[in-house]
Amino acid sequence: MLWENLREEEFPFAIERSRGVCCMIIGSLEKHGQHLPVGCDTQKGGKILELAAEQEEAVVFPRFYFGDMAPNHSMFASQTQYGSIALSTRLLFDLLDELCDEIARNGFHKILLFSSHGGNTALLSQYVRHAVHTRKSYLVYYGHNKLVMPPELLKIVQERGRDAFPMLTDDDMSTLRSYTEQKKTGGHACFGETALMLGTYPHLVHLERMYENDGHSRHRVDHLTKAGLDWGLKWYANFPDAYSGDHPDGCTQSIGEACVKIAVERAATMIRVLKTETETETIHRELSTLS
Repeated sequence: MLWENLREEEFPFAIERSRGVCCMIIGSLEKHGQHLPVGCDTQKGGKILELAAEQEEAVVFPRFYFGDMAPNHSMFASQTQYGSIALSTRLLFDLLDELCDEIARNGFHKILLFSSHGGNTALLSQYVRHAVHTRKSYLVYYGHNKLVMPPELLKIVQERGRDAFPMLTDDDMSTLRSYTEQKKTGGHACFGETALMLGTYPHLVHLERMYENDGHSRHRVDHLTKAGLDWGLKWYANFPDAYSGDHPDGCTQSIGEACVKIAVERAATMIRVLKTETETETIHRELSTLS
């Protein structure tokens, strides 16, 4: 059930059917090589969340396109890198705070922040702690839309059998085996992300342009990683084209549909657990009684 499509009088029914669970995709707007759109994270994650909410009824809040990114991430990119939007972490935190308050005011008591952008991890991990620390009247959870890479997809197909994935062709299986055997890498705008976009919005994918950027690390700040150090621009320094991993050669819409099937199942499981579990609610009530 999409929040924006509900009429005012339908909300009590939607809250009941969803058991008070509302989900929100948290994505980003940033370059994803030259073969994927800048809204890739929000688009693929949003569609997966919507499909999951059809399998396991929940209300899905309008898409949140703004992810946590270093405001100066483009300093290592060319002057022609357009489309990225980087808001301050403080503003993002405040936006989430007010949006979650408003969702709860409308009658929902469990909110799932479903991220499809790796850069959101620190922000959302901290935010769910903040929700507890400030003793919100509702509960906030964070889930991540994990990429389905070829080795994992190949393993799942082997475990379940080809009949569970009728969309996959023999050529697709050869592609998955080749990727796995050659130990190719992924990370951003890679095979896994390209597959999820092909399985959700294939008309926005331009595979013919995948070779225009290099997805291999520049290794400029590897010394930080070796020393166990982090830095706000470490990833962008090593991957200035916002592209990480080997080219998604052989990636097809049918492979994408198989990856989306798995991603939707995972998201539906998150929703199902939130709708049926009661322990976090019990702990929440116990904490609320403490002075």
